[in-house]
Amino acid sequence: MQNNYSPNPDQSEPVMSAATITAAVTAVIALLVAFGLELSEGQTAAILGVVAVVGPLVAGWWARRSAYAPATVARLLRR
Repeated sequence: MQNNYSPNPDQSEPVMSAATITAAVTAVIALLVAFGLELSEGQTAAILGVVAVVGPLVAGWWARRSAYAPATVARLLRR
């Protein structure tokens, strides 16, 4: 399978950690609860559990799509 993406030297760091995603979702949940959304402890735990699983998958997918190994960059520059 050929990767048709080209590195962008002006692009900032593309990888967001799973911890960052989890922290953002936790902050959003706290904000929603503060504005009247009623969530039980079980519901909050379930949401954070899903985020704990999906967050790393999304971060990994994005990193794989956006970041390049040095060997890949060297190969692309030789074209």
